[in-house]
Amino acid sequence: MKTETIRRIISVILLTALVLVFSLTTDSFMTAANITSLLRECSVIGILSVGVTFVIITGGNNLSSGAMLGTVSMIIAQLYHSSPLSLIAIWAIAFCAALLLGFLNGYAVSILMIPDFVATLSVQMICQGLTYILAIRSSTGAIVNETIRNATILSLGEKFMGTGIYKVTIAFFLLAIIGQIFLKKTKLGTYFYAIGSNRKSAEYSGISFVKIKMLAFILSAVCSFIGALFLMGRNGTTDVTSGVSLSFQAISAAVIGGASFAGGRGDMLGTVLGVLIMQVLKNGLLKYGIAPQWQVILSGVVIVSMIVFDAFYSEYMQKRTTRRSAVEHSKKKAVTANE
Repeated sequence: MKTETIRRIISVILLTALVLVFSLTTDSFMTAANITSLLRECSVIGILSVGVTFVIITGGNNLSSGAMLGTVSMIIAQLYHSSPLSLIAIWAIAFCAALLLGFLNGYAVSILMIPDFVATLSVQMICQGLTYILAIRSSTGAIVNETIRNATILSLGEKFMGTGIYKVTIAFFLLAIIGQIFLKKTKLGTYFYAIGSNRKSAEYSGISFVKIKMLAFILSAVCSFIGALFLMGRNGTTDVTSGVSLSFQAISAAVIGGASFAGGRGDMLGTVLGVLIMQVLKNGLLKYGIAPQWQVILSGVVIVSMIVFDAFYSEYMQKRTTRRSAVEHSKKKAVTANE
């Protein structure tokens, strides 16, 4: 059985176990209203996770996706309140800003050869600074959160045509499906895995490291833009802290779902499982009435445990593969000698 398949089975077992435990020990977990709410709560993080997965598969990381979401949100809010531009024009400007920030990440990593951690952390700080600069202020200079009353923006926070499912949830799963098809069924998707698995071999094969890394960060930026739209639709406003804490959650979800920081492993199906595991855990702990601070601690322990397990599991499977290759090589050598 393939390593990826085994890892997927582990994630499914963990998710199933959490669902069963919370369903059997609480009366309000397995209800239509709670499941709908649970999916809604995890969807913005899920959208960011889809983008982050592209980067992780190439052997990188992106600490700036959440802060980028916050900057995009503030650009939209500022232009909405202070300019006569149409909503389409405002969204277009915000989209271009997201692409520029994604390009900045890609340029720093692939051209300047700055490590992903340092480069994306720097872009995260730039985004946070820009968010404060662009923040809406009162006549005294104090930062204020103005309510957005645009019907189109607010509609993004609503359910889809009476289905009971929120639009953001549908967007999350659609993006995950599109991302999965891209990774598994297109040549470019194969290039992402090739760069993450072995950069030198990929480059010898004619695959451009610069182009693939640039594309990965730009796709992540696009996901930050989409996440910003839906988060604003739900909240009806934005503030300087929007998205700041989401980057770690997005990265954690991708890793819990099977993506490896070493690169070359992971996909959108695993990321969806990782997002659901995190949200089911959070929702279930809430049903137990556990204090918020302990919810954060317990969630953190589970996330770290999964990441540590993934590291040991990856090392074990690599050694196992090496041993098998050595045994097969010895057998072939013995057969050749006998002949």
